[in-house]
Amino acid sequence: MRHIVLLFMFIAAAQPLRAQSDANKGQIVGTVYDPLRAFVPNAKVQVRNKATGAVREFTGGPEGQFRAILLDAGSYDVRVDAQGFAQSVYQNVTVNVGSAVNLEVTLQLGAAELEINVADTFLPIELPNPTTTIDLTTIEDLPINGRRFQDFATLTPTVQVDQERGQLSFLGQRGINANVMIDGSDYNNPFFGGIRGGERSNFIVTVPQSSVQEFQAVTAGYSPEYGRSSGGLLNVVTKSGANALHGESFYQIRHKELGKNTPFGIKILETQQQFGGGAGGAIKKDKLFWFGAIERQDAKSPEAVRYTTLDSIALNANNQEAYNYYRSLETGFQKTNNATALTGRADYQISGGSRLTLRYNFSDAAAENAATVGGATETLTTSALNNNGTEKDRTHTGVAQWTQTFSPALVNDLRFSVSQEVRPRTSNSSLPNVTNSIGQFGAQRFLPNTQDDRRTQINDGISFIRRSHIFKVGGDYNYLTTFQDFGFNQFGVFLTNVGTPDQILEVLSLGGPTANRFDDPRVQYQLQIGNRLADFHMHQIAFYAQDSWRITNRFSLNYGFRWEGQKNPQPVANNTAVIDKIKAATLLNATHFDPTTTPDALKQWMPRVGFTYSPEASNKTVIRGHAGIFYAATPMLVLANSTNNFRLPPGDVSLALPRPGSTVYRDLLAIGIDLNRNTLDSLPVLTPDQIARAAAGTGAAPDPFANARFVATANNFTNPRSLQTGLGVEHAISNNWVVGAQFNYLNTVHLERNLDENLPQPQINPADAAKRPNFGQVAPFRIPRPIAGVDRLVLRESSARSMYRGVTFEAKYRGRRYQAGFNYTVSGTYSDDDNERSSSLYYQTATDLRSEYSVSRMDARNQIAGYGLVNLPGGITATGSIRARSGFPIDASAGQDLNGDGNYTIPGVVTTGNGASTSDRPYTAPGVSIKRNAYRNRGFKDIDLRLLKSFPFGEDKRIEFSAEMFNLFNFDNIVYDRTNLIYGPGINALTGAVVPAFSTFMQLRLPGGQYDPVNNQLGTPFQAQFGLRYFF
Repeated sequence: MRHIVLLFMFIAAAQPLRAQSDANKGQIVGTVYDPLRAFVPNAKVQVRNKATGAVREFTGGPEGQFRAILLDAGSYDVRVDAQGFAQSVYQNVTVNVGSAVNLEVTLQLGAAELEINVADTFLPIELPNPTTTIDLTTIEDLPINGRRFQDFATLTPTVQVDQERGQLSFLGQRGINANVMIDGSDYNNPFFGGIRGGERSNFIVTVPQSSVQEFQAVTAGYSPEYGRSSGGLLNVVTKSGANALHGESFYQIRHKELGKNTPFGIKILETQQQFGGGAGGAIKKDKLFWFGAIERQDAKSPEAVRYTTLDSIALNANNQEAYNYYRSLETGFQKTNNATALTGRADYQISGGSRLTLRYNFSDAAAENAATVGGATETLTTSALNNNGTEKDRTHTGVAQWTQTFSPALVNDLRFSVSQEVRPRTSNSSLPNVTNSIGQFGAQRFLPNTQDDRRTQINDGISFIRRSHIFKVGGDYNYLTTFQDFGFNQFGVFLTNVGTPDQILEVLSLGGPTANRFDDPRVQYQLQIGNRLADFHMHQIAFYAQDSWRITNRFSLNYGFRWEGQKNPQPVANNTAVIDKIKAATLLNATHFDPTTTPDALKQWMPRVGFTYSPEASNKTVIRGHAGIFYAATPMLVLANSTNNFRLPPGDVSLALPRPGSTVYRDLLAIGIDLNRNTLDSLPVLTPDQIARAAAGTGAAPDPFANARFVATANNFTNPRSLQTGLGVEHAISNNWVVGAQFNYLNTVHLERNLDENLPQPQINPADAAKRPNFGQVAPFRIPRPIAGVDRLVLRESSARSMYRGVTFEAKYRGRRYQAGFNYTVSGTYSDDDNERSSSLYYQTATDLRSEYSVSRMDARNQIAGYGLVNLPGGITATGSIRARSGFPIDASAGQDLNGDGNYTIPGVVTTGNGASTSDRPYTAPGVSIKRNAYRNRGFKDIDLRLLKSFPFGEDKRIEFSAEMFNLFNFDNIVYDRTNLIYGPGINALTGAVVPAFSTFMQLRLPGGQYDPVNNQLGTPFQAQFGLRYFF
């Protein structure tokens, strides 16, 4: 209730809701006047779709107002007739997805028909909203590296790519908390979050670009009809057939010889070919239409394993063995990135405006040796070939939409969809994994695995017009199912970050100060003991009611509410011994946890309100605003561990070594496994029985779950909730030129955070002059965990928060020869945790999470995006785009686990996706830590160019040649990465003296002047692509 009161306080302070309408459709809203600007009542209005012949006919209101709702996107002729006046026909009225076109009709006296070409002489004034529509011309002509429709979204204000998983982020929100729709139905992966196709969707086409007509990016403040996003949404509309046969085919190639070297002097050797096309027409004129499109992508590129950290190693007898083995793994291999996508659609329309749409979408992808190393243009990796695998992905989506026009004032829109995705991933190796700051070898920790999911969705909304109101009520239901065979550490993993690269090599080698292999208390070993299976379902349900009230021709009020519920899967919990032990324990911060239940999210009430106001009768200036509450949906992956970790057998549970006071070497030697007898390329794969006996320390196995690690969902878990407000103004300098400014504020709470609750209260180690709180899980300073015999107990909590404030300045121009759009955003994003969906722990001290609040990893203080198009003489068109932003923050890493919580991984921008470290941060003085995200990485900028030359022939046919240049000016876009994000401890633990940052911290170049290869390049160096298209 307190949040509802706060919301309406914002409303009272004139902070408003951005209008949006009709899912994948649009509206024409108008007023009929006589020559003296008096209302003309009861005018006869006909709206006709020029492509399909669909007709709506109705009578205007007593004050001249009329509305045509739930219109398909496209071009329309609007015919208006009233007794005593000449008939007026407004031609080429363009309706975009989610828009409401404001059409002011002035009838003239007389009998002659008056025709007005809106596209040429009339400036369409839409109901103001904070959206950006990318139309067909932009999609067809702008340069795009990969033909993925979602990449165009980054040209819109405040939209960027989330670093961790490559999904779209609106207003600094996590990528998994956005919503992407196609034709009004969800196109999100319910298990992983983000766009269908998972991480492969970042590198392949899942929907043919030839099938996309346009899309709309709504950055914030969307109407109650929509949900499951704490930020914004992307709404895509596919093409339909028309009375005239139309289509295209294309071929384009980006050859390995058409690009420059990376800043590290390495040639990008990727060759990518894409080809396909689409066509549509009528089976029966004005009644039945068809459309189909298919695209294929074939790409291959070489990559090399290169352990650049070894370049500065002084070789000696103590590190020789491991050094030689790493060097033996430095080899080249080939990656592939192949995909097919197709779309088929049929439309049947009935007199009066009713319409049935059926659509099927299919995609299939296979990427060999690309399961762990990212995109096709990455040329160097510190992951050995045996640390890789093959990733496949296949999707099927079927959608049916029935728009029933009962009368011009009463229209129902029903949508039903089923989508399924299957994602198998294989491993190149079945050897144990060895991970440290030098790199990785052995099987990747999460391979092999397979996962599939299905979304069944039904959505129904009915709209009815009552004088100056458009009321809409409806709801939607999603039934989500998933199955996965997934588990970490299937062949075992040795975590060997024991210090500097030289110390790591020494511990991996026989002899030297550490005479036995892995005989160091800082080395950890983990092995999967579960059957890795998860099979569960989830229900999502929503209801909404909204009203768009056109109070006057210059002022509209939009208000409504939405309720969402999420019925979560419940744990299968029959491991009584473990469950009773956990339930009886008092955990960190005096909390308790019951593994047998996961709460549902059933209290998600979302009031929303907003206005649009034109202070001038000319409608040249529009003021808009919004306020509302928005909930995001939680991907099923976040809940997966809680469903199967506490059953017999468990699903994804690992045991860990060493035991307190021991080492991995000694624990395994006690059960007869001597690691000295195994070379690094033949490390043993243990059985669950063997690691259970080693963890018990007795040679027997009294407890098969001794020292096990568990991940579960907190008992008070709920979905993320954001409070959004915004205020904007837009002004038409001329009919073709519009400028504007927009302020947005988002405050998001209940964000997911992973917290190890099985930690004791920290103490200051008397031997640590840095005065760092220590949890006692790393030798020699030891403190027992609250639950004896259990290692980590990671709870996925809803305790994180974020805040975004930003102002966007935008200009748009559209003329006959020129089109352009440009936006600049200055903003600040703050948070206390930025984890998207992984099980890693991104904090320093588990008992002091308040100190984590700082700038977010998504904090891009300055962001620029823009595009331009110019039609030159001789049938030549030049188009271009620009994207630039300031650098993201860097969370400086101490490089080792100094506070003894057992939490450490290597930071990375490309390797781990977000530049965050799960190790401790440096101290600047005894007891004083560097703040989270205290440093800033380098920025990013990119300019792309496309030149098109058309050769028309026949009545409506043309061939078009294209030349595209990506990263036209070859910006280096180098970012600090991997071990160059390690600052060091900051304070000497023995003396308390300040220790300078490592010389490699944020090191851009080597002493010789060349770029440090430990870093990485965002995007690619200059690349050229040539293509040929045929339009008919």
